[in-house]
Amino acid sequence: MKNNYKIILVFSLIFLSVLSYKLSAKKIKSDKVLPEPRLQYNFYNDIDYKNSPLKLDIYQPKSRNKGKSPVVIFVHGGAWDKGDKSMIRKNFREYILQELLENEFTVISIDYTLLDQNTHLEKPLEDTKDAIKWVSKNAEKYNLDINNMGIWGGSAGAHIALLTAYNQKNGNSSDAELQYPNLKYVVDFYAPTNLNDLFKTDANGLLLSLFKIYSPKKFQTRHEKMIQLTGFDINTQKEEVVKKNAEYSPINYVSKSTVPTLIFHGTEDSVVSIVQSQQLEEALKTHKVPYKFYTVENAKHTFGNLDLAEAKDVSKKTVDFIKSHTTYGN
Repeated sequence: MKNNYKIILVFSLIFLSVLSYKLSAKKIKSDKVLPEPRLQYNFYNDIDYKNSPLKLDIYQPKSRNKGKSPVVIFVHGGAWDKGDKSMIRKNFREYILQELLENEFTVISIDYTLLDQNTHLEKPLEDTKDAIKWVSKNAEKYNLDINNMGIWGGSAGAHIALLTAYNQKNGNSSDAELQYPNLKYVVDFYAPTNLNDLFKTDANGLLLSLFKIYSPKKFQTRHEKMIQLTGFDINTQKEEVVKKNAEYSPINYVSKSTVPTLIFHGTEDSVVSIVQSQQLEEALKTHKVPYKFYTVENAKHTFGNLDLAEAKDVSKKTVDFIKSHTTYGN
């Protein structure tokens, strides 16, 4: 009997190690300081896109020789409750920005409403769509090619980007206020794609009790994060949480009409398991959606431990994918 109990305990602790993903924006100790690339661009910053404190920044190439500029929307990460549009200028992302500018893309980095216990995921999703609508309305002013627009994000921002790209339901509305151009692709860096799996909402009472005892802070973070995302309490409203988590899981929207998708994930990601990207890959394969999936050896969450060569390689692969889904000559 004692041996059985020990076996159960061991497996429970293994399970809890999976359950304890933090979904935090905590900086990795092994972060490497990369040399700043020499960026040249026209910069339009702190533009109000929806009559609110939320702003966006426009990074535009100094000169363009091919007509209007294709557009990439950037959605920052930060566990849905931290971060801002300036994160595009940090770490490997700055190299992607540089290469996009060199290839005459306009990059637009947006702020969105951050989550708290009273503000839930529908708000940043709405903000992201509003930013896209603003781009459409102001395309002539900034010489933008809105027929060649995609979206890129990291972590929580990639989760928002995926949901936005996979749910383009009102792009053909006759109401000018609802219209926004269809996104042609999505770039996903280490996104949560299956929230019920990420948060282990099917965990039984014993496992959750052990989790609460051995990792009380992580247990509380899990609880608070699900309230932020869904507006419901997993302890008393589990059915509603599970339903909302499914609604907010990009893998549940993959179909044969899903836009081409680029995925990056590090093999040493202890915040969002690489399994999340593998599950998305399986869904894309099943529906024969064009995609590329790059695993980055030894990379941690946020890719803060990439060296210069790795950062440049990631940048090149990202921009090559974007260019392959861009139609020139507009």
